[in-house]
Order: sequence, then C-alpha cells, then structure tokens
Amino acid sequence: MARLSDKKIAWLLFTVAALVYALTLCRTIYTGDDGDFETAMATLGVCHPTGYPLFTLLGRAFLLGLAPVIEEPALRINLMTALFGAGAVGMFYRFVASLVPARTVAASAALLLAFAPTLWQQSLSCEVYTLTALFLCTVLWLSVRLERGEQVLGPLVLVYGLALTNNLTMALFLPGFLVFAWRRVGFKRLFSCVPLFVLPLLLYAYVPLAARLSKSPVLWGSPTTPELFYKHLSGDLYRQLMFSQPLSVVGENAVRYGQALGAEFGLWTLWLAPVGVVALAKTHKTLLALTGWVAGVSLVYALNYHILDIYVYYLPSFMMIAAWIAAGAWALARRVTLKPSIAALAAVGVPLIALGAHWSAADKSGNSIEADFSQNILRSAPQNAVIVSDSNVTFTLWYQKWVKHQRPDVVVIDWNTLGSALLYDAWYYRHLLAQYPALDSVTSGASLSTAQFAQGDFQRALFRQALAEGRPLLLVRDKRFAQRKVLNTSLAEVAAEFESVPWGVTERLYLPGTRPDTQSLFAANQPLWESFQTPGLLTGWGERDPLQRHIFLRYAEAFQALDKLAQEAGHAEYGDLIQKRLASQ
Repeated sequence: MARLSDKKIAWLLFTVAALVYALTLCRTIYTGDDGDFETAMATLGVCHPTGYPLFTLLGRAFLLGLAPVIEEPALRINLMTALFGAGAVGMFYRFVASLVPARTVAASAALLLAFAPTLWQQSLSCEVYTLTALFLCTVLWLSVRLERGEQVLGPLVLVYGLALTNNLTMALFLPGFLVFAWRRVGFKRLFSCVPLFVLPLLLYAYVPLAARLSKSPVLWGSPTTPELFYKHLSGDLYRQLMFSQPLSVVGENAVRYGQALGAEFGLWTLWLAPVGVVALAKTHKTLLALTGWVAGVSLVYALNYHILDIYVYYLPSFMMIAAWIAAGAWALARRVTLKPSIAALAAVGVPLIALGAHWSAADKSGNSIEADFSQNILRSAPQNAVIVSDSNVTFTLWYQKWVKHQRPDVVVIDWNTLGSALLYDAWYYRHLLAQYPALDSVTSGASLSTAQFAQGDFQRALFRQALAEGRPLLLVRDKRFAQRKVLNTSLAEVAAEFESVPWGVTERLYLPGTRPDTQSLFAANQPLWESFQTPGLLTGWGERDPLQRHIFLRYAEAFQALDKLAQEAGHAEYGDLIQKRLASQ
C-alpha cells in the first residue's frame, strides 16, 4: 500500500465495502421507520421528529435520479444508505491513517468496522445512521488535520453544521469538538466561523415550509409555528423515553452493551483497544480525549434511551473503539517484530474473518418479509376496508399506499398515533380526514380535548361508524404492545367490545351478533391464505431478526386461528395443506 496515496486507499476501501453492501442489500422495504422516511421522501413530507431535512431531500434526489434504472423505490433509498455506509468506511480509514502511520493497520481497521454487524446492517436499508457515521468520520479526520496546524477550521465547522441537519445526535458530540477546536485555534477564530456553522442549519427551514405548503400525507407534528417547530426539532414526542429508567435497568442495558460489543469485534480484537488507549495517551492526548468523549457521551445517551432498536446508538462508540483497536495493533507491531508476510496475513485475515462470521446474519438480499407482510395485509383487506394497526407495519402500509399507489380505497389508521392526534397532533387528524371524510361526523359537536376521548370513546365511535357504513374493519396487532395504553385506553380494551374473527393475516371486527357463521368465515379465508406470498418466512428470517420477529409471531397467531377455524368447519386437513404451501415458497 506504500505506493498508493491515502485518498486512493480510501476509495478502494469504499469500493470494497460498497460491493459487499450491494450484494447483501435489502431489495425492497425493510422494517421500522423505513416506510415513514420513504413516504416523506416521495411526497416531500415531514418525517417523525427531529425532521431529518437533509436525509429527506437526499432521499428525494435518489428516488428521482434512479427511477429510470431501478423500479423498486425502496431499493433506490437502500442503495443511497449503502453508499453512505461505504463512504463512512473510506473516511474512517482517512481518520485512522492520520493517527497511526501504518496504512495496512488503518485499512484493516476500516474493513473490520465495515464488516462488524452494526454499520453493515445499517447500510442495507433506509436509516439515517450511516450518513451520521460518514459525517462523524469526516469531522474526526478534519480534527486530526486541524491538530497538525492545517487550515481546515472552516470546512470542519461547515461539515459539522451540515451533519446536524441529518441527525441531531451529532449535537451530543459538539461540546467535545468545541473544546478541542478552542484549545487549538482560540476563541476568536472559532467564533468567526459561526456563520459557516449556521449556514447549513438553514436546511431546517424545509420542515416548517413542507408542513405549511406540502400536500404530503406525512407531516409529523404540524411544525408550522415556532413552538411546534421547536417541539419537533427537540424530539418532544420521545422525551418520555429518555433518561426515564431506574439505575437497575441502566445496569442491565450496560450488560447488554458489553455483549453487543463482544459480538461487534470479538474478544480476539477487543483486547487491543485498551492497548491503543495507552498508546494514544502518549502520542495524541487531545484526540484521545475527543474520541473518548464521543464514545462516552453516546453510550450514556444510549443506555438511558428506552427504544427497541437502541443498538444503533452504539455505533459512534463502536467506531471509536475500532480506532483504538487500530492504535493498539500499531503499538503492538512496533514492539513485536513480525515477518512482512505474517503482518500482511493478519491485516487481511482479521477483516476476512469478520466478513465470513457476520455475512449470514447481516445479509438482507433475500429478506422481503416486511414487504410481503404488508402486501398480505392488503390482500386480506376487502374493498374500502379500514385497517387499524398498532405495529410499525403502519409505515410500510403508508409506503405501499402513497409511494407505490396500491389500494387507494383502504384507510390505514395507526392506533398509537390516533390518540395523540385528537389532543396534540392536528396533522394526523387531517391525515385521517383526507382518507376517511366520514370521520368528521364522529367528532362533530364535541371537543377533541374532552376526557371521553381520552377514555377511548372516540375510538369506539370510529369503529362503529366504519361498521355502520359497511366498511370492513381489520386489526393488525403487535403482541409487544398488547398492554400499552394510548390515552388510558388499549386497543385490546376497545376491540373487546366487538366480535373478532380471523381474517387472513389480520383480525376482522363485527358488531355483536353480526358475526358470520363458521362455514362462511372459512370460505372467506381460503382464497386469502392461498394468495399469500411468504418467501423466507419459515426458513429463519423472521426468527433471527429481532426487528421482524413480531411478524413471524403474527403469522403464527393467524395460522393457529385459521387451523382452529378449519377444524370447526370440518376441514381439519386444511391447516396442514396451507403450512406445506407456505413452507414451499
């Protein structure tokens, strides 16, 4: 590698990572927030807090730019995320190569990070974290150059401001970078760069402008006033999930973090991290303090934030630890004389072992479970159905409905957002009215802030209104949230007042006394199950992916209900036939 410049090596590593990510990329929509992001991108809407204007606009550009060559919209966005992830690998190399003089060590560390589970997985679907990783590595690389006396303060400040328009978690690291830059260039020069910092933040003007002018169905929080804009920007919707856990739970989370860290790099490389910390304390004290701040503050934040996919917030700390591993490997190499062939074998072998160890778990190229699940829900929906969901599949249904323009007759209601729509978020009430104008008759003459709505009376009235109009009412429940109450009412409590029957992969509600007979229900379910597409469902995808396990459970519950219905209808063999059909896909 001595004959190649750092820039060329970085591009080479980018290419390798991009190729691996492309081979393992999810070919359709994945789970979680993907549908929310992609619907906002396609319709120029406002994403959930904190708005993510840069990510939204970049996604819009990729959706339009790749449309002539890639038919699936979600794949265009997934490719964008993969390129950001590969870019983070290249810039991580530039950062580490600035700390340790051995390019082979820096390149090996970059590929170790590339093939570790977290960055790899986040590079395969629509999420903001790979772009954040790219920005973080870039500002770290510029910080090393600043420490060396290079005139890069302006680009550093500008890039940092731009990073904040993608994901505000970068604000956690800002105090460390400010202290670092202040000690290096002084307050006066740092203050003179404030305009460069503020300039990219003007991108946040997109959020209130879109909220006011866009016709998008996704306009989270209606941030059209300064107060609402601040609430949206500050993540007020999720504040109750932050720093709300007892110390015992934080301790349990710390144990889980340790387990995740072991899975990320393996004990066979992790032991080099403390060696690297000691080495950097002798050669780059200020940069060690900076990386320590990034690792520490991100970890404290993650341990005190109560969300299912919290592991993605571990990524900054994992990146710093990967840099320490590189520094440890270099420090060790200076003390232990190795033959060039052995050193090269170690440099290539370490990332190759990570590549082979994590490929199967990371690979999403054949994972269409979320897309198939949403399609099977829509196949279960009769004409003009109302679908009520307390699962993240709501966002995927948005994607199918407004990005792929499927089933415009169907009304999709998110149970978790419904309650807050009545009291806080006017955007979601307007969102529902646009789909279902009859909703206005349910609320007419009553105040949306009265206690009766907080007790679920509105939800019950909405269900009865749909059924009275002859609109099929379907539920998609997520067992993870079975006990969760929205405005003092759970979906289970409201649904208990109706008769529930199996209906494809959903449940269908009827007014008491109007439930069809068993033979009719069985006859209605047969064509639904025979139309379902479930490739990969019974071959391990749903079980090994924690973010999709609830889908596997929903299929299992729906199948058990079908099997029971078939037996009651005198077709005991039907369940076995359907199970064989699903297993054959």
